[in-house]
Amino acid sequence: MKLELLDAYNIRARLSASIILLAPIAVTLFFLFEEVRSFATSSIVLFVLLAFTNYVPTLQRQINNKKASAVNYAAEMLSLNDSTFDAISKERYYKRLASLDDEFGLFLTPSESEAFRVCRESAVRYLRSHTRGHHLVQEENINYGFCRNLFANKPAGIAICIICSIFVGGYSICKYGALSEIPSLNYLAFTADLFILFFWIFGINTNVSELAAKRYAEAMIMAIDIIENK
Repeated sequence: MKLELLDAYNIRARLSASIILLAPIAVTLFFLFEEVRSFATSSIVLFVLLAFTNYVPTLQRQINNKKASAVNYAAEMLSLNDSTFDAISKERYYKRLASLDDEFGLFLTPSESEAFRVCRESAVRYLRSHTRGHHLVQEENINYGFCRNLFANKPAGIAICIICSIFVGGYSICKYGALSEIPSLNYLAFTADLFILFFWIFGINTNVSELAAKRYAEAMIMAIDIIENK
């Protein structure tokens, strides 16, 4: 995996989510097996896990496409009835969009028609491609991508944590018998796996993902003012 090819989005939104997903495996192996803690062996294990992170983003895209939300928050925020932005700001955004492209002429006569809905969605696609260089938009896009990828990984993350926890418990009991004989590192591995499990269960939910999506949508719309005309 060539890390120099990764930009901020790939590192923070995709690679970070992949590392969190595979973390229980690394924790279990390093804490339970002394051989793995040697430099050579640990390097091999880390490189193998890092190699798997190349596949995880592809899996995330497939899951996200299947679970794609029907809510286009940016398009909704540009509708007449949405109250995210005040009326004066929204009117300014309408005029600015209409000046950016002839196809957005309906923003001069906004309505609740189907044609205006399609126009808003088209404008959002335009904004996505023309605001990527804006710092605030990029930051919120990374946060949204990170939350979305974690949400997509949640079922697999829970399963991995449960499997690792069961493995740690079963291996420790079978090898050492009495609980008092089990090394503290084994307890630490079990605790770490449970901690990550609780993170997946309670820390990753639809509210977090929706909040990140709305913040990204707001940042993208507010960047309308800095887009240059054709």
